[in-house]
Amino acid sequence: MNGRWTQFVALGDSLTEGVGDFDADGRPRGWADRFAEEIARRQGELRYANLAVRGRMTAEVVATQLRPAIALAPDLASVVVGMNDLIRPTVNLAKVCQLFEHLVATIARSGALVITATLPDPGQVTPLPKLVRQRFAARLRQYNDHVWTTAERYGASCLDLAECAVRDVAGWSDDRLHPGTYGHQRIADEFLQLLTGVGAEVAPARPAAVVSAAGRGEQLRWMFRKVCPWVWRQLTGQTEGRFVTAKHPSYTLLPATTG
Repeated sequence: MNGRWTQFVALGDSLTEGVGDFDADGRPRGWADRFAEEIARRQGELRYANLAVRGRMTAEVVATQLRPAIALAPDLASVVVGMNDLIRPTVNLAKVCQLFEHLVATIARSGALVITATLPDPGQVTPLPKLVRQRFAARLRQYNDHVWTTAERYGASCLDLAECAVRDVAGWSDDRLHPGTYGHQRIADEFLQLLTGVGAEVAPARPAAVVSAAGRGEQLRWMFRKVCPWVWRQLTGQTEGRFVTAKHPSYTLLPATTG
């Protein structure tokens, strides 16, 4: 390994909370849990906190997660956020970029190594209208360019998630908005490779059945089950994670062998 870390804190939204990858009790696991468990296995142990909550926009991550993260004094922290801002009908992209940079800069200046990532395009598997898909893709390119620039400016390690781990359609869950178990494991492996130069010992098995955006009937069912509830939340000012709290707000000690 290229380093040894004692305390890892993950900040962000549903991607880092682990939505799309659920354990036997229905609790989100996700790439950050998988990544932390593997680091602990290799080192002997790791103290791990996960402050991410689904539905959070970048301003909310700054307001609710940054101060607790700094108080935990990590030597390794992940900051992956922005998707909930970009999918809004309107967005002040310059402000979102500024807030993202504030997150990275503040944590880096505290002494922690920051790992971050560009964001993938759900339009690969999401049957959105062409104009909406093109507009979102344009925003995404601008935001991802800023992620790269910010990472370089503050010495953060940046994973090109937009081009690697979930570009394979098999990586997405059936909601077409989040990675599934395979996708989350791929992301964890990519972060391990980025940070340590050594991926997982065993490659995750690619699922035989993959999400498909084909078929008008399937598109309509997806719109009814996923898009309509999202639109309703926007109209009523609700957020997906309004009743959700961070799953690991303080450190959990991960031993060398985890279940």
